[in-house]
Amino acid sequence: MWRFSLIGLLCVTIVSSASGQDYEQEVISQDGPIIYGTGMKPEDSKEAWKHFFSMMAEAVVRQQGPEVLGLKLKQRRDPETQTCRIALDANLTGIGGIPEPRKVMVMVVTDCGNVSSQYARIVCTYPAQGHQVCRNFDTGKLLRE
Repeated sequence: MWRFSLIGLLCVTIVSSASGQDYEQEVISQDGPIIYGTGMKPEDSKEAWKHFFSMMAEAVVRQQGPEVLGLKLKQRRDPETQTCRIALDANLTGIGGIPEPRKVMVMVVTDCGNVSSQYARIVCTYPAQGHQVCRNFDTGKLLRE
């Protein structure tokens, strides 16, 4: 009996998370096609990141062309912090439980000399007109300005 109650509670939680009404929860593990590294083992989080970044790169190529992807993957140096960043943006469906495509932006902050050293991976979604929600990819935690 308690198994069914637990499964029912889990289903209600998943459905309400996909409803688009709580896209500003403090921590989430998934938002439509984005599967954050929340609570994952490091190797699983690495796999989730690889999947998400590949999905974003493919979306950029489909929507904006391979030349644009090449330009967006160029590092940009921040003279104040001496770090570099790259940013990709594309439209994805299912963000905030909304069936229409919504803009998603991912920014990666790296060591300029070693792009494998990633200091931050930030995902910003736009679930409503003029409304931006940014999260740390590794934790799914909402970022505050």
